[in-house]
Amino acid sequence: MDKEKSTRFMLKLVGDVGTTLAAGLLFVGDRSGLFKAMAGAGPLSPDALAERAGASSRYVEEWLAVMAGAGYVEHDPAADTFALPDEHAMYLTDASSEYYLGGLFQGLPGFLAMTPRLVTAFKTGKGVSFSDFGAELPGSLEAMNRSVYENRLVRSWLPAMPEVVARLQAGGRALDVGCGTGVVPVTLAKAFPAATIAGLDFDARSIDIARGYAREVGLGNRIAFFAEPVEALPTDPGWDFISTFDVIHDLPDPLGAMKRIRSALNEGGTYLMVEPKVADQLEKNIQNPFARMLYGMSCLHCVPQSLAQGGPGLGACWGEGRARAMAREAGFTRFERLDIRNPAMAFYALGDPDRLAGTGLSVCRQGSDS
Repeated sequence: MDKEKSTRFMLKLVGDVGTTLAAGLLFVGDRSGLFKAMAGAGPLSPDALAERAGASSRYVEEWLAVMAGAGYVEHDPAADTFALPDEHAMYLTDASSEYYLGGLFQGLPGFLAMTPRLVTAFKTGKGVSFSDFGAELPGSLEAMNRSVYENRLVRSWLPAMPEVVARLQAGGRALDVGCGTGVVPVTLAKAFPAATIAGLDFDARSIDIARGYAREVGLGNRIAFFAEPVEALPTDPGWDFISTFDVIHDLPDPLGAMKRIRSALNEGGTYLMVEPKVADQLEKNIQNPFARMLYGMSCLHCVPQSLAQGGPGLGACWGEGRARAMAREAGFTRFERLDIRNPAMAFYALGDPDRLAGTGLSVCRQGSDS
């Protein structure tokens, strides 16, 4: 027995519990407006922060101690004041900013509440359905991604596919599969008023929310939403652009879904598959904080809900190598990793440029897989 090694591990475990509890209380601070009240205010006493945020002083005092211990806020022991540095505030205070990460914490209560169910699932091999995660799950997933999609989709990501932009500007057809609460379809409809836009998701609650968002911005008649599984994806007429954002690995039949998407594309159409940006090897991923986070989300949510649908439980961290191989098996002759900078997501443009229009058949050419 290496006593020093044992002690280091004991301290790591205690520290991990502290970090987990701090993450839960970060969610409380986000929802309670404490971070917003600290932003740009400089050093504050607990009483001063409580007054600014309209919160209980005793709770705020204890909360600040947790946040300081976790390194989320800074503490001045001489003055006994606390400050939220601008470098931290940019990730915690503005939900409309592409840098906002507070949404990542919104799903924690629901995810962690499922851990007793997972104990049983580990024994039986059965899954935990999407609906079992509770009514707040669609909103939690939206909070994780909304600000990035709204800020980056049209401005940064689509320009990497100029042929897609040209088609949508000319009145093309776009479909987002696994659209959730409709952030991507609404964003596309705003940017391309001549295009036909649709969203598909098997979760009826998410589709109801999406329809509500579309109505709120006056796009209720411009976006078609389908509360259907991917197997029901409409293929006639075809689509010039189909997208999936963090979806394929969650499906009961990932390969079948990709085949369905391929068959639904118009000649020269593009399928944008966005999946977690991870290495193909575990040893590389465990050195990456984004990948470690994704493994946790995958084990808590992605794998269980895929298994609940009778799927393979592919998992979020399946990597580019497997994605490329599955795309080839689905019949795509183009697989291009787009040069889009993002720490957590990889962007793959798939197509079938050799497919004969209207036949679903392909002409194979050497070296066509880019």
